[in-house]
Amino acid sequence: MTIEGEKRGGLLFTASLVLFTLTIGVGIISPILPVIAENMGAAGVTIGLIFSAFSLSRLAFLPLFGHLSDRYGRRPMIVTGLSLYAILALLYGAARTPEQLIAVRLFHGMSSAMVMPVILAMVASASPQGQEGRYMGIANRSIFLGMSFGPLIGGALSDAFSFRLAFASMSLMSLVSLILVILNLPEVGSPERRERRRGTFNRNVIFAIIYRVLNSTGRGSVMTFLPVYGYLIGLSYTQIGLLIFTNLLVSGILQPYAGVFSDRRGFVLPVVASTVMSALILYAIPMTDKFVLLAILTTLLGFTSALALPAVSGLIAVEGKESGNLGGLMGYFSASKSLGRAVGPLIAGALYDLGGGGHEGIYLAFSVSAILTVLAGLLFWAGVRDSHQIIEME
Repeated sequence: MTIEGEKRGGLLFTASLVLFTLTIGVGIISPILPVIAENMGAAGVTIGLIFSAFSLSRLAFLPLFGHLSDRYGRRPMIVTGLSLYAILALLYGAARTPEQLIAVRLFHGMSSAMVMPVILAMVASASPQGQEGRYMGIANRSIFLGMSFGPLIGGALSDAFSFRLAFASMSLMSLVSLILVILNLPEVGSPERRERRRGTFNRNVIFAIIYRVLNSTGRGSVMTFLPVYGYLIGLSYTQIGLLIFTNLLVSGILQPYAGVFSDRRGFVLPVVASTVMSALILYAIPMTDKFVLLAILTTLLGFTSALALPAVSGLIAVEGKESGNLGGLMGYFSASKSLGRAVGPLIAGALYDLGGGGHEGIYLAFSVSAILTVLAGLLFWAGVRDSHQIIEME
């Protein structure tokens, strides 16, 4: 389906607003969930499992829901997922044990698989040829800005009132997103047309997915154990929220500009540059216990993240439009992130325990994250710089 000027702009605006509103709610729990789990008596591996449960569930359902959205339409999937989001957010506050948190995270991941990748597939469908990086950058900006304000709000609400109010706010944000979708987000394409299409995985897609897995594995340990590290060195919930806020805010602001850069200079250069800088920053974070220095490092990490994501997601958008399997490919691409985010916290949790916990455990976890980041960039460069092989998959 070809989407013209005004309709394209309206879809992009509404999709971006929904992504922003939804991810504010999701980001609210980032600075408080690891600490809540630790106060319940959870070990490092259990904390990792709580975070991994969300990603494992997404991993299982993302390809399925992506293909279903190609065949039967995207709006029904999004509406169902957002409805579940609103209910599950309240169950976080009712959990009393780490096992209950794991159960909530599993269902939360399933509902997430119905929403974000499907909206991103809508945006990719609307992007004009040669502007895929820019359009995906605009969508990613909404995600990062929402997630940047979410931790700040979550930390402040938990310090001033209680963490249960933070979870209630998350539920409210999900309801707002649901209303926006029902009122303003149009369907893209027709189920009849999608039903006749076949998926195509070429070498670009395969190495983009490999990159996403490894990079997300490294980044997953950061989001899981940066709050724990902040807690260990005496930072407040609000300060922990500010660290995550600055990281995501900078990344969000720069996403569209990085997308334009990747449209003009290609998909490889931004990823390689991001890889080198990110690895150095990850290695440096556990070497300081000063809030100001940590804020500078997490801000720089946001800049490096902004370089890579529009390039890789733009590449997937190009391949998805050419193959006619955009929802499916976006599902697999999102699943690759979920796989990394599932494995990353588990690896980081094991390394944290292996290092004896505390500062030494954090140092070991972040050092391995830096190594995985370098490996991700090297493989992407090797695989995407000269790729023509096509692999057909049903």
